[in-house]
Amino acid sequence: MEHADYLTVGTAGDLSEADYWLFGAMRPRSCPLRVLVAGDDAAVAARLAEAFSAGGRPGAVAFLAPGAQPVHSVHDYIDCDLSADAAPRARLGALADLLAPGGGMRIVVAASDGRGGGYDVAGLFDLLAAAGLAPVCLMAPLEYDPALLDAEPALCTDLDFLPDRARACLAESRAGERAFHVAYVRRAGDRVWRADPMDRDSVPVLHGGDGFALSRLMRPDNRLPVRLGDRVVLVPVPSQSRGLLPLIDGRRTVGDLMAILDNRGVEADQFRQVWRTMFATFAGLSRLLLQAPP
Repeated sequence: MEHADYLTVGTAGDLSEADYWLFGAMRPRSCPLRVLVAGDDAAVAARLAEAFSAGGRPGAVAFLAPGAQPVHSVHDYIDCDLSADAAPRARLGALADLLAPGGGMRIVVAASDGRGGGYDVAGLFDLLAAAGLAPVCLMAPLEYDPALLDAEPALCTDLDFLPDRARACLAESRAGERAFHVAYVRRAGDRVWRADPMDRDSVPVLHGGDGFALSRLMRPDNRLPVRLGDRVVLVPVPSQSRGLLPLIDGRRTVGDLMAILDNRGVEADQFRQVWRTMFATFAGLSRLLLQAPP
């Protein structure tokens, strides 16, 4: 959700996020997806089921209420809210046993309250490891990058969003209080191979907003105000983002965007430099992803 003055970072746990963060935008949308939603909010399952119907995607969505025993079946994607669970370690272990080979989970846990309740980043990593899991992405990735919390953060260019425990802990100590941690996880050692955002045939999609709204949040000095934890950070973005963001419609390829900017006087080499930085930044905020193939 965009505020009048800054961007707020969040995660809805929807199909576009799962397609990219868990399956690298490489798992075809035509491949049936078996989904299990475990938590106290049945609306999450209903929203995912509606997305299946609206997108004409094959698959099924099941809901598991708190306290209910898991059915012995396997699922490609498990959305698991442990924030109010009395025994999150046991619950997570039981759900991990239902994960299909090559599948993944979205985990939500309450953040540490400083009095022994909830989880700090180190505790989250330990919780996952005890269930044989490892994070492939902390949401949103740049929230867990201490470099973004420097007084003068540099432009983001790193397209590898794999979490680093030590850096994530450092970022947590700098960002201040937060209510939850959200992680996309797979079995330990099960690496995600992601589609290349520099590939001319890749199709970028905006997540959780539209390009015009995002571009309007940019300041004249080409910085994007973003709330991270209890701080508002000025994230530097390429000036060309103002013109590129509104062009991203889920149909145009990276090659299409390159051609449009070429007509505006931006040569191919410059476009690639701009696009890499722009994608790394907005993907790091989980606002710009790649679409999975048909």
